[in-house]
Amino acid sequence: MKHDASVNVSGELKQRLDAFSRRVRRDVSDITAEALSEYLDAAEREASDLFVSNEAMMDWLNSWGMPDERKAPEADIRKPA
Repeated sequence: MKHDASVNVSGELKQRLDAFSRRVRRDVSDITAEALSEYLDAAEREASDLFVSNEAMMDWLNSWGMPDERKAPEADIRKPA
């Protein structure tokens, strides 16, 4: 279900959004909703108490360029209370 929302942006940002909308042939509201959703997803992950351990991160980084390159690790530790 879609709901209307209003956001105040600078004239420059509005021009960029309009130009991008025309270039990709998508509605401004759809682009804005997608961008807002992605921003909130990232912000919520950042605010999480879950983190990737150094060991998991190093294992992943060390696999870069190898035939069995690993996928990015999932969070595997929780921030102490």
